[in-house]
Amino acid sequence: MMQNVVFQTVNGLIMGAIYALMALGLNLIWSITDVPEFSQGGIYVVAAYIGYFVVVSANLPWFLGLFAAMGAGAVLGFSFEKLLYRRMRGMTLNLLLSAIALFFLLVNVAVWLWTPKARFLPLYVGGEVVFFGLQFSRQRLLVLVLSLLLFILVNLFVWRTKPGKAIRAASQDREAAQLVGINIDTVSSLVFSLGGALSGTAAALISPLYAVYPAMGDLPLLKALVVVILGGLGSVQGVLIAGGLLGVVESLGATFISSAYQHGFSFFILILVLLLRPRGLFGRV
Repeated sequence: MMQNVVFQTVNGLIMGAIYALMALGLNLIWSITDVPEFSQGGIYVVAAYIGYFVVVSANLPWFLGLFAAMGAGAVLGFSFEKLLYRRMRGMTLNLLLSAIALFFLLVNVAVWLWTPKARFLPLYVGGEVVFFGLQFSRQRLLVLVLSLLLFILVNLFVWRTKPGKAIRAASQDREAAQLVGINIDTVSSLVFSLGGALSGTAAALISPLYAVYPAMGDLPLLKALVVVILGGLGSVQGVLIAGGLLGVVESLGATFISSAYQHGFSFFILILVLLLRPRGLFGRV
């Protein structure tokens, strides 16, 4: 019994890390620009296909596919901010509708270009690792390790670099940040690029465990939204904790209650948080 709990907890942390990666970019974008960037779900899909073609069609090493997916996500995020969102700044409803429209547009472009048929990536690393009598796939552990490494790097970037300080200042008070000379356009482009890169990385990491197909971004986008609200808008650490918590709750709930309700647990938590603590566990007032 205890071994099963530990095993499912680790699996939950792995999925939670993927939710958190995508949620981190969404959180930064939303807290700074007031754009609920739902097109990250579409970026996730396109980046996954880019990574697939680099690894499978071009027969290049998996880490190049990972970098290609990351780069594709960054370019798409930057382009959307530069060409579309910046022109609608302050128009909240238009921004929301545009983000939703971009999400569906990217998904339909993926269907048009690559058909709805699922494609399968080989595992980046094969084999299993045994800890205390429990077997874990090396691929799943790679996902967890790389996700945590990216979180550490992003956290260091946000807290230790000059652009990171500008991001934090804009997140706390955009108007005050402008008054002290921070270029909001530059900060916006930076966080959109970062958000796209994180979504692309999440897609490339998880693809070998499941499949690459046009609808693959739907659930991760919804889960990322739950993580943002649960962790609190503007909180990097909150996103990591909330992502891990959500993944563990889903994994344990599916194992010990019913797998039929696995995705429902997330939205039950979302409703509770909105009722009891609308700003999230770590969000500012």
